[in-house]
Amino acid sequence: MKRIILFYFLFLLIFFQLGSLYSQEEYLVNNSRFLQKSNPSYFGYNSLLKVGVLYNSLTLNAFERMNNKYIFGTISFDNQNFSLGVDVNSFKMEKSGYGQTIANLTYVYKLQLDNYLFFLPAITGGLASKQFNPDNLTFGDQLSIGTGQLLESNDPLASIITNANYFDLGASFLLHSEDFMAGLTIKHINKPNDSFNKEDDTTEKPIQIGIQGAYEFDINPYERRYLPRYSYLMVYLNAIKVQNSIHMYLSQELQLGEFSVGLSQQAGSSGLNNLGVSFGLSAENFDFGASYNFNFFNKPGTVFAPSIFELYVTFDFSIYRRNQRGLFKRIQIDNYY
Repeated sequence: MKRIILFYFLFLLIFFQLGSLYSQEEYLVNNSRFLQKSNPSYFGYNSLLKVGVLYNSLTLNAFERMNNKYIFGTISFDNQNFSLGVDVNSFKMEKSGYGQTIANLTYVYKLQLDNYLFFLPAITGGLASKQFNPDNLTFGDQLSIGTGQLLESNDPLASIITNANYFDLGASFLLHSEDFMAGLTIKHINKPNDSFNKEDDTTEKPIQIGIQGAYEFDINPYERRYLPRYSYLMVYLNAIKVQNSIHMYLSQELQLGEFSVGLSQQAGSSGLNNLGVSFGLSAENFDFGASYNFNFFNKPGTVFAPSIFELYVTFDFSIYRRNQRGLFKRIQIDNYY
């Protein structure tokens, strides 16, 4: 128990001592359940054959809401020591009509360093498409001062901000045993230009570097009666550096038999921004979950911390999943063999 407390407070110390922090790029409450969003090498983790869907809704302000849909699938080719992962993320703002869809394909190679340690390097290629409906905007030249009517716009931007497409490239690495995971992610290696006007080279997406760490504790090793037989605590950290900014996500999740409950924290430039709670249920090969993100700090012009409601379900096709489902352990290596 002392080891758990020391490790937990070490994570909290790192979390609060970083001074220049910004909010998460990926708007997911339960980041630790979709680790491939932070580190695509997770698609090859434990040679899983798995699919899942997620939906969340972000409250941006009193007038605007953003709906986000995410789907993923992964398949392992054990004889060739590699895995493939596919994920698609799509969101759209209800009022403005702005939306974006990103589809990624990830190749993960598996290297076994010893009996209990595995190394998973990966490369990811993605295609992104941004859409905007200019009919939802009012340009300055449309306003008639004399009549108050809206005229047709002659602004050259009106005809070019309808869509934009770009290719994205990234790399990632994951080292893990049956107790811990440590990862490194490099995104936007090719610095794609995601502007609607491709002549503007100031909108290149900067290279993003992330580090991830997770450790899982058995909090009932002596099978005490006041806890389910298989009870675990998983602590997860994701820190991302973009140019001169750093932002961080931290979560603590209790797996109590088939039920799970978790907390998450995200930090911004003025400290702690968001607090999240999550609940999960495991039934056979299914995992169901719901999460909510509370707006802890939101300072206009400095930090934006949206409130988020989230639902997800995943299904594991692994042939040994049902036989070993009672373990309920998140970090495993059993399916490699």
